[in-house]
Amino acid sequence: MIEKNQKLILFTNYYPYYKGEEYIENEILEASNQFSRILVIPTMVSLGMKKTRNVPKNVEVLDIKTDCSILGKIKMVFSKLPSVLKDPDIRLKELDFKKKLYSLYYFCRVEKVFESIIDKPEFKKYISSGGNFILYSYWMHVVASITARIHNRILPKNSVSITRGHRYDLYDYAAPCGYIPDRLYMLESMIGIYPCSEDGREYLAKKYPKYSNKIKVKRLGTLNHGRIECTRKQMFTIVSCSGVRNVKRLDKIIQVIKILRQDYNNVKWIHLGDGPEFVNIKKLANEKLPKGAFEFEGHLINEEVYDWYKTHSVSCFINLSDSEGVPVAIMEAMSFGIPIVATDVGGTREIVKNQENGYLISKNEKASRIASLITDIMQMSEEKYVELCKSSFRRWNDISNAEKLYKSFYEDIKHINNGVLL
Repeated sequence: MIEKNQKLILFTNYYPYYKGEEYIENEILEASNQFSRILVIPTMVSLGMKKTRNVPKNVEVLDIKTDCSILGKIKMVFSKLPSVLKDPDIRLKELDFKKKLYSLYYFCRVEKVFESIIDKPEFKKYISSGGNFILYSYWMHVVASITARIHNRILPKNSVSITRGHRYDLYDYAAPCGYIPDRLYMLESMIGIYPCSEDGREYLAKKYPKYSNKIKVKRLGTLNHGRIECTRKQMFTIVSCSGVRNVKRLDKIIQVIKILRQDYNNVKWIHLGDGPEFVNIKKLANEKLPKGAFEFEGHLINEEVYDWYKTHSVSCFINLSDSEGVPVAIMEAMSFGIPIVATDVGGTREIVKNQENGYLISKNEKASRIASLITDIMQMSEEKYVELCKSSFRRWNDISNAEKLYKSFYEDIKHINNGVLL
């Protein structure tokens, strides 16, 4: 049911511009059913970036493009540094030199984007239209700092603010410099802190017990695009889907494929996605693997990923990341009924159950052992393999079905009792 007096302002990194945050595409559909008007504010859009995704009719997008080139960032720092240094809420004394420099850049960026938002006539018009506002930061990092400031400085009487938390924005060790500035300000300002995994909830609650009553798991999910028939016939096709970055350890996948190809000529690895290490990883694959043993599909938008799964034979999905929140790419594979081989990091164990819908492995596991587990999938009976595939779909439906998760999420955040989200 749409509450006409409630409006949602969703703060993102890029969505609906550029690429990334594809999982918001699933969530925004339910949000548009729950709110009469939604304003999306992408906070990291640089000059020249284009809008790449369509949004529902009742969703408006605020264009606040900034110069994020090196020169642009330097200008950003110099323009905001004097006011940042005078801010009594910013405490830097206890930080080492590297973290202090990073924090100064962080706060200058926050203040610059904050200023860019509140100066926009479209933003002023949206908030002047009245109602109660739910300010929703998709990330618990710069985006959350901006959201908290708008809540506290611009809309203190008729708004509440909430944030999700994923990986780099939640775990200090995964963030730049191993440190996330402004955390206490976020926690104090937000009425709801929503990590996407139990692992993330435990991490935050242990580190910040004072705010543990605010911290609750709100999972991400994917939509049902129909199961596929997984097959091991002809080719045993191993698929991965991620950005091509060091943390995803595609180099280790190459090691695993190399071992498998020593005994099986019908093993093939296909990767969906691109990223800063794409050229290096492709070069490594060409050096280590025989022709026909791998393919790189490059960047695909969400719909293209779904279409790819529907039109290709897949045997299993692999993810050997060093660090994760709860990997959406694994959820997507599970929704198609694909068995999973993944490292036991972050919240992965909450969606992958060892020997039920795949195999969980230590992030330090040797490539030879991972190859052995995949060999087990190749050699198990057809009956056992079919059950593995069915279990993957069932597990997705139980814990990662977006239709169920997002409807519950938005119904929850719309119901506020004395300033507390139920």
